[in-house]
Amino acid sequence: MTLDEKDKLETPETAPETEVPDTCAAPGPAADPGCGCDCAGACADCAAPPEEPDPVAVLAGALEASEKERVLFKDQLLRARAEFDNYRKRVARDAEQLRRTAAQDLLRDLLAVADNLERALEHADASADGGVAEGVRMVLRQMQDLMASRGVAAIPARGEAFDPNLHEALAMQPSDDCPAGTVLVEFQKGYTLDGAVLRPAKVVVSSGPAEAADTPPAGPESAETQETNN
Repeated sequence: MTLDEKDKLETPETAPETEVPDTCAAPGPAADPGCGCDCAGACADCAAPPEEPDPVAVLAGALEASEKERVLFKDQLLRARAEFDNYRKRVARDAEQLRRTAAQDLLRDLLAVADNLERALEHADASADGGVAEGVRMVLRQMQDLMASRGVAAIPARGEAFDPNLHEALAMQPSDDCPAGTVLVEFQKGYTLDGAVLRPAKVVVSSGPAEAADTPPAGPESAETQETNN
């Protein structure tokens, strides 16, 4: 055996070396998302763009909101107009009532003057001085015309049926000429202002014929008295 063969037998064969991967090596560059940054698509610039709203739907929503506002504003306008109309009527009514009240106070005071003029005219007619009577009559007529122009009218009393809304009964008096409930005497004239009573007429009312007034009403007691007398 040669020396070379002997060396081959003494030296064992070694297995071929295998490559071991290096796990500590630095990682390679990440995949480029296309925005030039390392966010891997997580930032707002790299996110997918939002969907654009439908312009028709946007216009429809705006139109619906405008219609609701129009209905609301119209309702508010109608309410404000109605409130103003009621306020205007109330102010006019209050002003008319104030005017009527002021006129009533003034005309009620003038009625006393008219009463005195009528009494003076009665006495003047009885006197021999006709000029005085004519002067008083003219003054009284002028005052009556003034009150009539303001809506004052005399209340009919004598010979009329008694009306508690227009007449104030001072007494009851029997009368053969007038039926019961008829005004016999007028002590003081009554007046109305635009249909409303300014002063009631003070009167005496008929209670019917004197015999009927003195005769007690028929009843059980009167019937028993008649039987006893018989």
